Amino acid sequence: MMIYALHKVWDGLFYAKFNTQKTNALVDRLLNTKTNSDFDVLVIAGDIGHYNDDNVYFLSLLAKYYKKVLITWGNHDLYLLPNNREKYNYNSFNRLNEFKEMIKEIDNVVFLDGQKVEYQGITFWGSGLWYDVASLSHWADYMNDAKYIYDTKKPYKIVMPYDWYPTKFNFNTNRLYKKELEKIEKLDRADVIISHIPPINFGVSKDMGDNYYFVPYGEKIIEKIKPKIWIFGHTHIKRDLKFGKTRLICNPLGYPDENREFKIESVEV
Repeated sequence: MMIYALHKVWDGLFYAKFNTQKTNALVDRLLNTKTNSDFDVLVIAGDIGHYNDDNVYFLSLLAKYYKKVLITWGNHDLYLLPNNREKYNYNSFNRLNEFKEMIKEIDNVVFLDGQKVEYQGITFWGSGLWYDVASLSHWADYMNDAKYIYDTKKPYKIVMPYDWYPTKFNFNTNRLYKKELEKIEKLDRADVIISHIPPINFGVSKDMGDNYYFVPYGEKIIEKIKPKIWIFGHTHIKRDLKFGKTRLICNPLGYPDENREFKIESVEV
């Protein structure tokens, strides 16, 4: 089976609404980067865009070319921009749940949020996962997630180990971290794991900011499950390497000025 990996579509999908003509052109551009003519399974490791209707249209176009599309969520799929916060009652997970319902209309698209799916004898498991935050003040200065992800309209006080005093936020990042950890701890086997957050620390920022670019338990999961492949996103650096016997793959499209040689990569399982 051939798997095709893609992560983070930033070309116009995020901060402004885009028209169908532009979306069609983007899909044509992506498909033209394919390295062979097979169309088995497309994996999207989260971060499609900030508007669900646009995201679903984008997926519906890609789904016409692949037998199966497997997708999970990323941090940007939780973003509520000012013009849609009221719509989702200041709760990013209302938006995510709406997206899940919308893509059910596309028969060959499967949204992975802590469950397994078997296809052609290969077992896939996926979820967005979440990073660990020790200091909310550092996180707020470092990550836009602190500004655009909501689970309540009225801020509440949160105390973290490396903060001197409680901080008010509209989103409890630590609660999401624990929820995602509980999901993957239940996993008993999988040939392919799909997540948005990377499983190991690649040293992106060389300081506490590294905490926001990996899950601290990833190595233990690899040792326990021994997946053949782990496909992830979140970082904007292309990676293809081995950790033990597990192949780790990240294939980001990135920002418009990044990864100009991007192509949809194929991986054989």
